[in-house]
Amino acid sequence: MIWRRILVSSDSTIEDLHYTVQLAMGWSDIHLHHFIIYGKQYGITQPGGTVFSDCASEVKLASFGWRIKEKFLYEYDFSMALL
Repeated sequence: MIWRRILVSSDSTIEDLHYTVQLAMGWSDIHLHHFIIYGKQYGITQPGGTVFSDCASEVKLASFGWRIKEKFLYEYDFSMALL
């Protein structure tokens, strides 16, 4: 398992968070990805990938009303097999 701790502003968007994670992990944004937050998928729609119902550049993190230590999933590179 790999993890990083990052601090982002509450007025950041899902798109901002995606690019921040890419930088923090040293990745080059070449794989499909999504966030799962409260059971709903969010992400940046790419050709041949998942189509998301919300625009990632418009969904602010503050709109989720996070609680301390609340978690969500960020999945990157769907081709990776879990071992």
